[in-house]
Formats: sequence, structure tokens, C-alpha cells
Amino acid sequence: MNRFSKFILAVIMLLSIKSYGQLSYGNEQFLFNPVMVNPSMAGLHNGQVKLGYDARWVGINDAPRTGFIAFDKMFNGNTGWNVSVISDRVGPVSSIAIANAFAYHLKTSEKTVLSMSIRHHLTQNYLSLNTNNLIDPTDPLLKADQTGVPINNFDASVAFYNLEKFMIGFSYRNLIPQGTFRNTVTITPTTIQYAVLSLNGWYNFTFGDYGVEAFGNIATSANQPATIQIGALGTYQGKFGAGLNFSPSNQIGIMAYVKATEKLNVFYNYNLPISDIAKASKQSHGVGISLRLGRETTKTNTFFIQPTNESSVNRMF
Repeated sequence: MNRFSKFILAVIMLLSIKSYGQLSYGNEQFLFNPVMVNPSMAGLHNGQVKLGYDARWVGINDAPRTGFIAFDKMFNGNTGWNVSVISDRVGPVSSIAIANAFAYHLKTSEKTVLSMSIRHHLTQNYLSLNTNNLIDPTDPLLKADQTGVPINNFDASVAFYNLEKFMIGFSYRNLIPQGTFRNTVTITPTTIQYAVLSLNGWYNFTFGDYGVEAFGNIATSANQPATIQIGALGTYQGKFGAGLNFSPSNQIGIMAYVKATEKLNVFYNYNLPISDIAKASKQSHGVGISLRLGRETTKTNTFFIQPTNESSVNRMF
């Protein structure tokens, strides 16, 4: 195998890791930011600004790193909006995306709601080559940097929930499978933004001041095997939470959730890889901070969804 073939193989492997990293990242942040996985939750963290950062496989050069900032708002008690900016990087490939999710929450009984959502996201991809890491940096076939064309895509989802008890939902992300590096030079591997199907749910058990929030998520894609994540968080007075999460053949981890004030929440997740990657890295970390704006107070003591009592009627238009 010549140098060029080895280079292409390495890039393809990195791109595969990127796809997996993005899918796994959404799963890991499911408890803290469920809109990442199911846009139908848009509006149920009314008035919150969220910041999150995920560092996977610490110790490996160019391992996946993802960060996001998001804002969530509910209008008129039934129309949710969530906007987020997401930065993702693994190896020589990086991307930045802006996503807008709109959800309509239809009350089906005194305590249950059916929510339907559509989300649009615009993604810009980049391929940045560090010639210091190449075997032959003078190879004329190795171009410097590549910039992909902006990619428009959509997600659709549905969820059925009770604010205090449960949620079950289904999402179909990337409705239009398409290339992420179109119309570039031929050495750039063909990568696809594949559709991701996921089934997710959550249930809250309460025992006086104590509670357990159990959740699960199953996701699959055309270029990835199905991934399963399950977890449970023990809570006290809706202010503190600690628990475990597990993904078969992937990782096992611990997590903590603290409501530092009525407006400030802090989330932390540590994962120990149990796949072959554990030979090179023993840890992955995820952190999140949310700050709720305005005067509203939360309706529930759960961490998964934190709807607020709106002080006044809000109109989107």
C-alpha cells in the first residue's frame, strides 16, 4: 500500500469515528439536553441557555471534541423553539452547524401531551491537514485544506409525555442522506450525512423527597450498528442527582446533576470505554451548564424536562 492509499484509509477511518462520535455524543447528553436527540422536546426547558462540551477518548490525539450553545423557549404554552450552534471536530475534519427546532405540543388529556417537531440544520464541514503529521508532506497529491459546501438537512420527531412522569419518543435525523464534501477535489473521500433513527424514553419514580429518573435510547444508522444507552439517576428534592449509564460494547459511566440555584444547573458525565479503544484511552468527559433567564419558576422537580410557569403570554410573531 503506497503513502497515498494509507492516507486515504486513515482519513476514512477518522471520518467513520466522526460519525460515531456525533451519534454517541447525542446519546451521552440525552439527559441534560434531550432536544439534541429528540427535537419534540423543544420548549420544555423554557428560557434556558445551555452550554455543553464533550471530550471523548482523552489522551488520543485528534480524538472527537464537540461543543454547543443552545436557547430554548415556549410560546403560548404550546409552541416550542430551540436554536443551537454545534461545533464538532475529530482528526482533520471539523464542522459547525446551526439548528432550529420547532415543536407543537398538543394536550391530549389533563396530564399528557403529544408533541411533534421539525428541525432544520445548516452544516459547514472543513478538512484541515496538518502536514507535520504526514509521512511525505511534499506529496503533490496531498492538498492543504478543503472546505465543503453548506449542507441543509432536516430532522423530524414525535413524543408523548407527562411532565412529571414519563416521555416516549421517536426521531428521524438527517431526512436527506447526502454528501458532506461535494464539489471538491477528487482526493477528498466521499462522506455521507446518513439518516439516524432513534427510539428514546424516560420515566420518573418519586418517593417523597427522593426519586429515580430512568432513561434509555436506541439509535441506528446505515453506516453504524445500533447503539443502546440506558441509565438511571437518583435524585433528592429535585436539587441533586447522581447515577450510572451504560452502553453495551461501548462504555460505562457515572453522571451527576446539580441544581445550584433556581436558575443555574450543572451536569457532568464521566465515561470509561469498554471497547478496544480502552487500550489507548481510559476516559471520556462531558460537562454542561444551563442558565434559566426570566422570572418563571419550574413546574416539576425532574432534571430531564424542566418546564416553567410562564409569567405572561408570549407570541412568536
